[in-house]
Amino acid sequence: MDRIRLIASDMDATLLDEYSQLPPKFTETIRALAGQGILFAAASGRPLYTLETMFPDLLEEIILIGDNGGAARFAESVKKYNGDIEFVDLDCPPTLENVEKLRGCEGFLFSPFKNDGDIFWKKVSEVGVKYVVTCSAGYDHFDLAAMKKYGLKAANVPFYSPNAVAEHAVMLLLASLRKLRTQFENISQYNMSLDGLMGSEVRNQVIGIVGAGRIGTTTIKILTGFGPKKIYACSPDERDEVKQMAEYVSIDELYAKCDVIVYHCAYNKENHHMVNARTIEKMKPGVLLINVARGGLFDTQAILDGLNSGKLGGVALDVIEGEETLRKPQGQNDLPILDELLKHENFIFTMHTAFYTDEADRNQSDTTLENFNEYRTTGRCRYELVK
Repeated sequence: MDRIRLIASDMDATLLDEYSQLPPKFTETIRALAGQGILFAAASGRPLYTLETMFPDLLEEIILIGDNGGAARFAESVKKYNGDIEFVDLDCPPTLENVEKLRGCEGFLFSPFKNDGDIFWKKVSEVGVKYVVTCSAGYDHFDLAAMKKYGLKAANVPFYSPNAVAEHAVMLLLASLRKLRTQFENISQYNMSLDGLMGSEVRNQVIGIVGAGRIGTTTIKILTGFGPKKIYACSPDERDEVKQMAEYVSIDELYAKCDVIVYHCAYNKENHHMVNARTIEKMKPGVLLINVARGGLFDTQAILDGLNSGKLGGVALDVIEGEETLRKPQGQNDLPILDELLKHENFIFTMHTAFYTDEADRNQSDTTLENFNEYRTTGRCRYELVK
């Protein structure tokens, strides 16, 4: 045992038995290992907060790895409400077919997942749910009108870490300008040629930011350190802070002037497919488009056509319309257009991970639980969406 310092185990069908129970004397075993300097980690695809409720006596002694390896930490936020809020793992997203699983729950956490419209929220209300919380800032997966009609309350997490998404946007920008995807693919084949790898510098770019809220403003702050030629912003509300770093212009002027355009705006019915064949024609030839907001902002077929024609110099997406169909076992893809996009070396795709940092995850978990607790104790919530 001298060389062993960490033991990690999967949960379902590995650490847990067929009845989802831990092995006998599990706590004693873990503490015996700790006495020999060996850490134990429980790893799972489950969200962190569900793992935290399974090990109430070991929260300070083991490592928890949740969300398929995306997050690891101890459970301070769940400990805060331990005994006040009971957490139930539903093992699958609520849908019209399985909404009965929510019976007995006052509220539930609804992650961005396609729902079944008005009838879904009616059924949710009928099984006794009073409030619904999302751990994201975006809430386009909520039908607020239907929720209000059926007496459901709703809340989101409007602030968790603007830096997480902003830094990811800048990363995609830099990776695109320096053709990082092509470089990685070449190196994987031990091709060290410089052919086709000449990049561009940020200081020579005119950059547009569509949606200059908290995240967009943070992106502008980061980009100013690279000294681009100019930064333009288009946003419903103008901020004095942004005016010190960028110039506000109309969307058409931004399209006409910018070499790089980054989308940070909220998604709604009015701006669905705001990037389409018609708007792409208004952009400069060779423009680089980056979307770290919502997939529905872009008409994916128009993006593919723009890459095929060469009108678009590059596209980097953290989100794509229909992405909910992609979270399946490795190797399965129910979004064929993504295969077509990936044939282009100037296309980069990350699977909606812009928000996913340790800081953001911690803040999301804390605020989500605070929202639940406020509803539980007062019937209201400071981040309430249904008025």
